[in-house]
Amino acid sequence: MKNIIKNSFAALLILTSISCEKVVEKNPTHSATLENAFKSLSDFETSLSSAYTSMRAVGYYGRNQSVLSDMMTDNLVQTPESLVNFIEMTDWAFTPQNGTVVETWLAGWSVINNANIIINNIDQLKTADNQTRINRIKGQAIAIRALAHFDLMKFFADNLDRNSTSPAIPYVKLSVLENSPASFKPNRLTVKEVYDAIYEDIAAARTAFASIDRPINPATSRYYIDLVGLNAIHARVALYAKDWQTAITSSTVVINALPLANRSTFPNIWRDQSVNEVAFASLFNTGEFLSRLAGDVFSPPINRSQFEGNNSLFATIDEANDVRFNVNVRRGYATTATPVRGNNRLVVVKHLGKGAALDGVVDWKAFRTGEMYLIRAEARANSSQAALALDDLNTLRAARINGFVNGSETGAALTNAIELERRKELFMEGHRWLDLKRTTRTINRGEIFAPTTQSVLTSNNRSWVWPIPQAERDANPNMSQNAGY
Repeated sequence: MKNIIKNSFAALLILTSISCEKVVEKNPTHSATLENAFKSLSDFETSLSSAYTSMRAVGYYGRNQSVLSDMMTDNLVQTPESLVNFIEMTDWAFTPQNGTVVETWLAGWSVINNANIIINNIDQLKTADNQTRINRIKGQAIAIRALAHFDLMKFFADNLDRNSTSPAIPYVKLSVLENSPASFKPNRLTVKEVYDAIYEDIAAARTAFASIDRPINPATSRYYIDLVGLNAIHARVALYAKDWQTAITSSTVVINALPLANRSTFPNIWRDQSVNEVAFASLFNTGEFLSRLAGDVFSPPINRSQFEGNNSLFATIDEANDVRFNVNVRRGYATTATPVRGNNRLVVVKHLGKGAALDGVVDWKAFRTGEMYLIRAEARANSSQAALALDDLNTLRAARINGFVNGSETGAALTNAIELERRKELFMEGHRWLDLKRTTRTINRGEIFAPTTQSVLTSNNRSWVWPIPQAERDANPNMSQNAGY
């Protein structure tokens, strides 16, 4: 593709994070050579597993691409139990030196690098007999590459519309194992150019998945991106791009493949006892990653509740009849005798642990059907299909709320109802900050208490666009900084 950046070593030069936690390096092939690392397709299967594993880093689904989005907004309230490790992020005072910003940047490029190792080298082993196996492996790697670029762009670019000319990020298509001039310093592409590359990769993955040797996922788990997962990715990307028809088409594929869970099954999704609705999940194993994922919100092993549900949000959720209330929060909840918490404190319990465990280790449900209904409703509402948008909204609400009577919202009331339903349905699933950003809205937390010092973030504030890490710019002077930093 014209003007697409082919390589970026500068992004991988940030080897030291100033954060208290570092991105976990998962792929042993980084220190290998092409000749000794990949002798069979089984080696590429192992490398693919490493690519998925790298998505569990704290800079990715381990926290920053997952629950941080709620921590930074009006969905959560910071409590006196907070260790204030993320006060720069939650007070919107981050700088190019901020460790969380650096973690997010570096983790995204690590995932992309792992995917590129596979994409660029697996065809060397191609034969007439193994093409379908290669398609299965390579298609997933291409999908991972597209998703990771999108996930980076959401934070580091401004206007996210499909044809936006705002500066975004490079689109990296070579890994550190391929040859490239050491002096190569990439520039940032526009948002449009990055979307062009993402759409191209999604199309390539779709083509690969059309002819594979076996199903990518078994019936009992959804840890790999298959055609359903790819459509979920495409639907979310299209929503941000305001590509309404693609959002409708792709979300419909997921909706048809993965029906909504009923109210008795829905709580089991969050205890990893059901894969209903799950289009793609990132595996977190018990004993690994303690105090990650939602551990910085509520950590069950030590009973520390640093962030809790905002009472103003949960006042809009029918506590007696909406299954999401007790799935998301529990009044005064504690895993030990102290501290004692009052009923006004809405402790987050959405990620308590697998089964009956209380270790805070659960799979990250990256894409699921509930989101797809909301994507389709929003896209239809913006495509002169208000009646169909209302149908989607009512279907979702009826699945979650006992005795729900269909709503009849139209116009602005329908738009507002869809926005509110996203807050309810996708609480603690990594969407709130980005939903407010892409729709250019204001955060208003209302009355605040220490340690939080900032209540309002206007829609034109610089903080909606994160700064390019200073270490990246030191390594690559061609990487321009975002305005205001």
